[in-house]
Amino acid sequence: MNDRDWNSFELGPDEGGWESADYNVVVDGQEFGRWRRVLRRHRHGLTVVSRYTAPPGKGWKIVGKASSLGEEVYVLKGAYYNQAGRILAHPSSYMFNAPGAQHGGISTDLTLLIHYCSGEPDEIVSIDLIDFKPVEEV
Repeated sequence: MNDRDWNSFELGPDEGGWESADYNVVVDGQEFGRWRRVLRRHRHGLTVVSRYTAPPGKGWKIVGKASSLGEEVYVLKGAYYNQAGRILAHPSSYMFNAPGAQHGGISTDLTLLIHYCSGEPDEIVSIDLIDFKPVEEV
């Protein structure tokens, strides 16, 4: 690590605003979709918090492909669901998506801590807003 410059820092609660996704939708005057707050950028990784919300009776079905060095994900709030409405990942779940791994799930209200090991976000394979009702509650 002696060939790289590392600096400690703190990001305050009002620093580094939330970026909305270009696929967000407005329903009855309320915006739904994804917001991302970049916590740290470095040549070895990009660390973000992402939060997703869906309109009532809907869910975001998102499929991604992990970047060249993989992706680490920690569920802070909400859950990933499968097509049948069963929980795949609960709060406090940790996942590592290997390089090139296709992964995803359905979310209605989800907040994630994500570290893109290569510093590049996933390749988005598909994003669909679908009719959805979970059968298991978080």
